[in-house]
Amino acid sequence: MKKILYIIAAAAVVAACGTKNATQPEGMGQLSLTAVQEGAYATKANDVLADFTVDIVRPSDGWTKHYDRYIDIPQTISLGSGDYTLTVASPQQRHAAWDLPYYSGSADFTIRVDELTPVNVTATLQNMKVSFVLTESFKNELSSYSIVVTNAASWDAADAAEKSLTWSSATGDVEQKAGYFSVAPLRVKVDGYRAVDNSESHSELIISDVAAKDHHVITLDARVTGVVNGVSITIDPSVNDRTSDVTVPGWDEVPVDGGDEPGDEPGDEPGDDPQPSTAPVMSWDKNPTFAPTPIAEKMDVEIVIEAPEGIRDFVVDVDSNVLGETIAGLAGASYTYSPDTPFTMDLINDEAMIAALNGMIPVGDQLKDQVKVNFSLSQLVPLIAVYSPESGSQHTFTLKVTDKKNQSLEKAVVFYAE
Repeated sequence: MKKILYIIAAAAVVAACGTKNATQPEGMGQLSLTAVQEGAYATKANDVLADFTVDIVRPSDGWTKHYDRYIDIPQTISLGSGDYTLTVASPQQRHAAWDLPYYSGSADFTIRVDELTPVNVTATLQNMKVSFVLTESFKNELSSYSIVVTNAASWDAADAAEKSLTWSSATGDVEQKAGYFSVAPLRVKVDGYRAVDNSESHSELIISDVAAKDHHVITLDARVTGVVNGVSITIDPSVNDRTSDVTVPGWDEVPVDGGDEPGDEPGDEPGDDPQPSTAPVMSWDKNPTFAPTPIAEKMDVEIVIEAPEGIRDFVVDVDSNVLGETIAGLAGASYTYSPDTPFTMDLINDEAMIAALNGMIPVGDQLKDQVKVNFSLSQLVPLIAVYSPESGSQHTFTLKVTDKKNQSLEKAVVFYAE
C-alpha cells in the first residue's frame, strides 16, 4: 500500500522552521491537512513521504513557513487568518536520474478565525519513467551495446550531460534499471556491435509525445543476421492503457430490523390500525437498491438516515485494504489496523476519530440526537482511487445506527474498483 503523509494541525502556536515575515494577524485558526502520494512507480529513493518538503505561503504579505522534512513538523500548527497555498514535494528534483521519481502537489485554502479548515493535497508524479525490454533477437545479434536517452534539445546541447542517462550491456541490468526524466521530448540512441563479425550497428529515435506520469517502455529488437544491417527500435504503448472487464455479482439485500410479519407485534390484529414504525431507515436517492458502486474520482454518495427517536450511537466499519490503514493513521498512533478485520470508526463517542474526520464526513454533534442526517461519503470514498486499488477489489462501509430506544439498523454500502 502507498505510504501516506499526514499533517494534523490544531490550535496551539508553534515555532516554525524557516519562517520569514512572521507577523500574523491576531485572529488565529486551525489547519487540518491530509496529503497523499499518487503513483505506481515506487522506488528506494525520493518517494519516502517522511522526507517530503512542505511549504505554506500567504501571498497577501509573503509570509512563509518551510519544513525540510515532513517528519520534523510538529503535531500542531496554528495559522493566522487569511488565504494560503500549501505545497508538498519530493526532496530532490533532477532532469535525469536513476530511480528518482519527483512528486509534488499544492492546494489553496483559507484560514478563518476559530475555525478548523480541512485541506486535501495529492502529490502526483511530475516526471517520466523510461525502461527497456530486449527481445531474444536483440540479445543474440548484439554482443555488446550502449543505450543513451536524453531530454536535451540536441545531443550537442550545453546541458546534454545533466539530462542524459546511459544503459550498457556491460552492467548486465539494462532491463532492471529505470530512468526518470523531466517532461520534454526524448531522444534515444543505440550503439551496438554485432556478434557474428563485430561490425557496428546504430539507430536513433525521437519521442515527441510526452507528458508527466508517462512510462515509456522501449522495446529493442534486431534484424536477423544477413538480412538487414541495423537495429530496429519500437515503442510498446500497452503499458499506458490497460483495461480489464470486471463483472461484479449481484448482492442480496440485507433485511433490516422492523420487518417482521404482520401479527408479531401488538396492534397488528385484523381491524387494528398499526402504529407507525419509529425505527431508523436509510435511503440513497442515486442508488435506491444500494447496489455495489464503481469507485471514481468524483462521486455522489449522499445517504439519508432518518431516526425519529434520535441517534444515540453511530459506528462505521471500514473493510478496505487501502482506506482502513489511512483512517487509522489519521486518528493517531494509538490506533492499529489489521487487514484481517474491518477498521471500526465510532463517530459519536471517539474524540480522536471525530477530530480526524471532521469536515470530511458528519461526526459528533452532527450525528448525536439528530432525527435526520445527510451522511455523505462523497469525499471519503474517492480517496480509494488515489492508491490504484486492484481491479475488482471490494471496499465496504457498514453503517450501524442505534437510536435512543435501542432500535438498530445496519447497512452495508459496497464499492468496487473497475
